[in-house]
Amino acid sequence: MLRALAPRMMPAAGAAPLRLALAALATVGPAGGCVADHERPAASVDSQAGLPPWEGRAREVFDDNIEPAAVGFSLDGPSPRSDPFLRERAQTGDVVARVRVNTVTVDSIGEQSTYHLGIQVGYPPLATPRAPDRAFELHIRPQSRAFGVAKAIDARLRGLTFIAFIRRFAGEAGEPEIHWHLSPDTAEVAAAVKEAVVLGELSAP
Repeated sequence: MLRALAPRMMPAAGAAPLRLALAALATVGPAGGCVADHERPAASVDSQAGLPPWEGRAREVFDDNIEPAAVGFSLDGPSPRSDPFLRERAQTGDVVARVRVNTVTVDSIGEQSTYHLGIQVGYPPLATPRAPDRAFELHIRPQSRAFGVAKAIDARLRGLTFIAFIRRFAGEAGEPEIHWHLSPDTAEVAAAVKEAVVLGELSAP
């Protein structure tokens, strides 16, 4: 019965346009015309384009460290302005702002532990951000400079605030990775950061 009804449901005059429409649809890619990988913009393929490697001086500037004074281990720490890397951190960081540690988790494999700090970026930042992210996860591995502080403070890191310097680097696994430095959340550090930012803006071409 379906074969007998078909001619009456589809007039002959509409057959040619229908065939043209079907041919046009056949030329469209899968899922409504998704762009093939080789046609995608280079930026979506290489997410590390333009990012520097984490090596040499960069390992000193963004050293994955928490200053002892930032967790109360030293009340007589050096002046922020005497920090040889503070100006560079402030001027080259992708995010320079006050942050709060919202979560602390620990992964343990045998005797090796890795700490993960979930931080929230405060507003306003201390420097114009180069990345839109308002939350980050900082990894503290056994070889990280901050490991001793993290092991001593452990879960008590949650709720603490710091002035953070965060920058993206080219990662070995093909994805960007972040490295960072956490300083005490004090008016003195904030003033030194703002001063460094202004100096950087004045010296910019």
